[in-house]
Amino acid sequence: MANLTVNEFTHRRFYSLLDDLMDKRKRNIDSDDLLNELIDNYQQNNWDHDVLSGG
Repeated sequence: MANLTVNEFTHRRFYSLLDDLMDKRKRNIDSDDLLNELIDNYQQNNWDHDVLSGG
């Protein structure tokens, strides 16, 4: 396990997003699940476009 240090503002935003997502999905998720989902969304929205525009 690794530690990630963020400022207080980012921490509040992240956990607010986590609470919102758990409320919408009606199930518990942890911070690792949320972070991976954010990474997945970023990759889908950015990397897929780069591949399509280059080929």
